[in-house]
Amino acid sequence: MHRFFIYCALLLTATLWSAQEDLLSVGAGINAMRSNRYRTGEVRLEYKSHLEWYTLRPMAGIMTSFLGSVYVYGGFGLDWLIQKRFLFSPNFAAGYYYSGNGKKLGFPLEFRSGLEVGYQFANKYRVGLHYYHISNASLGHRNPGLES
Repeated sequence: MHRFFIYCALLLTATLWSAQEDLLSVGAGINAMRSNRYRTGEVRLEYKSHLEWYTLRPMAGIMTSFLGSVYVYGGFGLDWLIQKRFLFSPNFAAGYYYSGNGKKLGFPLEFRSGLEVGYQFANKYRVGLHYYHISNASLGHRNPGLES
């Protein structure tokens, strides 16, 4: 039975290797873009690992708004490069949300689903747009959501 676990570990390790590199993304944008009351700027720092499992790449990040909201998250993204230049990356994450003076989302555990599109230069630098929605999936007494 222990051989079975060794084989599974080797198989998993073999599929968790990629020719990709670790990525560090710095972003700025509009937080709560559909809310007149809480609309403000935000900055985001995100790390994407070089590890890959059937095109899923682990990621982790932090976002903070100019109103003091903070969202710390971890999840996975599909990182597809079309013709080695055009990026299409749907992603999903879960994390802790602190509202500060920003929009109250009704629960500390929030889920984020997003889509990133962009262009990758020959030197592996990227530029693009990232849209995401944060929601608590009705786990809390309120679920207003937030788009950035």
